[in-house]
Amino acid sequence: MLAKEQNNWYQKGFSQKVVALKGSKNFTVENQKNSLNFLGLKSDPLVKKMINLLMRNGKRSKAENVLNQALQALDKDYPGRAVHIFYLGILAVRQDIGIRLKPKPKNRRNRQSFNVYIPRVISPMCGLNLGMRSLLKASRERSASNPFWENLSLELLQASQDKGGVVSKRYSLNKLAISNKRRVHFGVRH
Repeated sequence: MLAKEQNNWYQKGFSQKVVALKGSKNFTVENQKNSLNFLGLKSDPLVKKMINLLMRNGKRSKAENVLNQALQALDKDYPGRAVHIFYLGILAVRQDIGIRLKPKPKNRRNRQSFNVYIPRVISPMCGLNLGMRSLLKASRERSASNPFWENLSLELLQASQDKGGVVSKRYSLNKLAISNKRRVHFGVRH
């Protein structure tokens, strides 16, 4: 009962604050701060990992704000589906198979003049980590005219639709691993 009263009191105070701010010039900035906050998801392991990967020089609050703004941008275009798009995008870019380049032999007569790619299986957690890193790298390499959170939201959206550079890179890596699967026994170390 007490929690309902506190929640009601908070909502009334919030609506009065919004009405008072509508006349001021800073309404858009205040409205963005008080809009839906996706940081209630901070306890989720994937969101924690994404925040940790976004973080630079220990600036956790900046990383949280970037992820929050990216999810809000997705929520603005696709209401109620931002978290779903986030998870679909992360799962679409996770890597299952990795490629290791076998070093060439150091003898005088080089019998192998070509590179030998050895496919290896990646653990699920490591695959998610690599996928998130490649997603962030692709969003950093996008145009600098847009803010980073906007690039991140576009990359997440494209990844959730199985489009974009990160997903195509994953498919090409899997194709390379399949074409070199006969060399798997080279990677076994006795």
